[in-house]
Amino acid sequence: MSLPSALRAVHERFGQVELVLATLADLDQVVSALCADYARRGADDELARDLCPYFGVIWPAARGLAREVARRAPELAGRRVIELGCGLALPSLVAAKAGARVLATDLHPDVPAFLALNLAHNGLTEAEVAYRELDWRAGALGPEFDWVLASDVLYEAAHPPDVARALAAHVAPAGHILLADPGRAYLQACLDELGVLGFRHTLAVERVADPALDRAGDRQTREVFVSDL
Repeated sequence: MSLPSALRAVHERFGQVELVLATLADLDQVVSALCADYARRGADDELARDLCPYFGVIWPAARGLAREVARRAPELAGRRVIELGCGLALPSLVAAKAGARVLATDLHPDVPAFLALNLAHNGLTEAEVAYRELDWRAGALGPEFDWVLASDVLYEAAHPPDVARALAAHVAPAGHILLADPGRAYLQACLDELGVLGFRHTLAVERVADPALDRAGDRQTREVFVSDL
């Protein structure tokens, strides 16, 4: 898939890691245009939801997760890491900078083009951050990863059991899951599902920048809940 022409560069810093990411310049404009196109063509509503490019900006939960990944950098060096529903793959890039071997996964067809561009922007290669299309609702790659990462993947009522199963299905014995969420209503249900599957968790709260709230340059922030399981 080709990249939209209207992109902007966002500079991010997490610990010692500095990144530049290409993002959509105006998410609302792109989503509105896509929805109008689907309406004209009578496209299926579920398809429209799946293909809306909400991944094309950096969300607070991704920042919170990336911050935790940077904090845990010594533990990630040389480890196998997978990010589920990676979007712009910010946590994956931070993990790669820490020396992890990363597999970023998503379902949206535009994600690989953004990832390739952002790897080039940050001096990384596909050998350091590989990509694979994955619908975690339909299957898993197996419990072969030392760290499983996911951020803001609990946005529908049906998600908690599916997300819990997907996270559990990819983590190796004695591995870790890092799940970041902006405080959506479904987080606790997912943690409960993971508890049933035998996982224990600790919860940390991060305050991170949220440009969606920052309309006057006043550095608005949002709480992000990061669970380590």
